[in-house]
Amino acid sequence: MFERLGIVTNIWAKEIENGTRFDDLMVEFGANGFRDMEVREGDYLRNSEFGSLIKNLEEAMLDYTDAEFKTLCDAVWDSDFTIDGFDLKKTKHAALFKEIAEFARKAAGLTLSYAMSHPWLLKPTNSEKNTQKIVIAKKLAYMLCPIRARLRLVDLDTEGEIDESAAIANLKLYASLLPEYPMIFAVENARQSAVLTLRLAVAGGAKLTYDETNTYLADGTTLNPPEEFWSNVKMDNLTSVHFKQKAEAGVLSEVGEGYVDFKAIKQQFQSKNYTGDLLLENAPTTHSLTDALNSREYLLGC
Repeated sequence: MFERLGIVTNIWAKEIENGTRFDDLMVEFGANGFRDMEVREGDYLRNSEFGSLIKNLEEAMLDYTDAEFKTLCDAVWDSDFTIDGFDLKKTKHAALFKEIAEFARKAAGLTLSYAMSHPWLLKPTNSEKNTQKIVIAKKLAYMLCPIRARLRLVDLDTEGEIDESAAIANLKLYASLLPEYPMIFAVENARQSAVLTLRLAVAGGAKLTYDETNTYLADGTTLNPPEEFWSNVKMDNLTSVHFKQKAEAGVLSEVGEGYVDFKAIKQQFQSKNYTGDLLLENAPTTHSLTDALNSREYLLGC
């Protein structure tokens, strides 16, 4: 099970800040067996060379219809840069798409998804701007992996009482956007309990990315007992499970002893036939591959 562990790319934040290339880390981790990778938005990503590529891509999107851009995405991952007679090399942004295609060649054999922070639990103050942000994110997610695109949202800001009807309406809208782009749409439990987030996700037509570490507060108490979540969840409601460890000092740089009981999680997987991916999300260091390898070894021993 844990031999197929993947990663969330924010574990590379310190190395990218120190000048390491995003694609070099991607290739290195892939060569060490971490084949599932969630590209997590953030300053570290936007300040990298890959972040510059994403920015240029977002600007180029405006020159194409939704259908045309989808064809471009498919062509990027085609070995001849051509699909249905559409030649990528003859587009207005041929140099940009050639660069993206070169990135795609490096990502061959990997499954890339996309994740970003977004206040999906709140009613938006600007509906048009809010919708456009999700459309762009969905297009980026599709570009990263047309054969298994996935977009994850995590709300790191909303606190207090939740307007559940507004949150569910948001999810239903987001899930309905770009129906011609096949995609898994998911949200993650963050400041709210996993049980509440699961209920909203199911009602809104979204999958759940579960991170049990987020359930634990600094003192080791929980927003909801993990047993309560596992008794309520169905495996087909889950698309991904994140792994990191938390102790009194905070999130650790390697998975090891702490608040989260990984053996108990593994038992849940085995008894309920979980088929989604498993993603490591350690605290960033300047030696993230060593941390990831040690973490995988620990989890394999569970």
